[in-house]
Amino acid sequence: MHYKDIKNRLEKLHQMSGKAHEARFSKLCQLIYSVIKRGKSSLCSLGSGLASESALASREKQVKRFLQSKYTDCETFYLPYAQAFLAGLEKQELILVIDGTDMGKNCASLMVSVVCGKRSIPLVWLVKEGQKGHFSVADHLSLLTQVGHLLTAEQSVVLLGDGEFDAWELQAYAQSQNWHYVLRTAKNTQIEDAKGDRYRIGECYPEVGQKYVWLEDCLLNQARQGFVNALAWHEKKYPYPLYLLSNFDWVKDVMDYYRRRFSIETLFGDIKSRGFNGHKTRLKDKQMIHNLLIIICLAYLLCFMIGSNQDAFKHFLAKIFRKDRMHQYSCFHIGLKIIQYCH
Repeated sequence: MHYKDIKNRLEKLHQMSGKAHEARFSKLCQLIYSVIKRGKSSLCSLGSGLASESALASREKQVKRFLQSKYTDCETFYLPYAQAFLAGLEKQELILVIDGTDMGKNCASLMVSVVCGKRSIPLVWLVKEGQKGHFSVADHLSLLTQVGHLLTAEQSVVLLGDGEFDAWELQAYAQSQNWHYVLRTAKNTQIEDAKGDRYRIGECYPEVGQKYVWLEDCLLNQARQGFVNALAWHEKKYPYPLYLLSNFDWVKDVMDYYRRRFSIETLFGDIKSRGFNGHKTRLKDKQMIHNLLIIICLAYLLCFMIGSNQDAFKHFLAKIFRKDRMHQYSCFHIGLKIIQYCH
């Protein structure tokens, strides 16, 4: 599959206007082709995929200018595809996951994705200098507000997050949007139960033979914020108890949904070590990394969609995979191998 084939597929969902935008769109497609073909996200690797007879150093500079340009933005080059994907899920419950990962040189990305099967599809993100976990509550709310603009009021939404995202402001925002949520919290989070007793949630521990302690209508912290349901959950596969906050009324819902939070870890693995090695780029400018993620996430989305529609390529799948081992590959990796083979 040549970059022109990639361009044709993307153009079906997004029509550019103006020669400048069309030129940038063409370059974007070449960069997507390059990152899929080579599985690397360095300037050198991306530059080598540009359709140009100029020296490699010159092509690297072209990539750098594209990543630094103020005209390279998610609103133009990524959100149309995210919206098209969400439109296909319009009648389904949407499960959103928020989490962060290290990206580039001493930078981290905070991302919100939507769960699709065992994978997550990236929707919006931001990049900051520093290590994972240095994002503020304002950053969390900024991303969730962006996602809210992509959704329709009728869509049912569940928000999932790890321990960094248990702030009451985030819970209050989810409730204001009529979203359900399941968020992990720390064991030292203070709660006040329905009886008026106050203690740390870590003091709750399932009795012998039980897997969880379920507390309803709790207030949080010294400010007595709430009401929220709390779960102390300990199974053999977890080395330590999990402490979860939710506005679900049934404990099984809390458990079942939280298990799906780990889909974003597979996304991070695919765009990093198992796919495009986004973490190995030596870029240290947060805006350049942010724009690099446009390329990486579009490449990921394209691979996922082709892998999900593998029947259209079944006439030559046997040349790429052993039939008895197809089940070992995710939709992303099937799509990645198909594109690489078609080249």
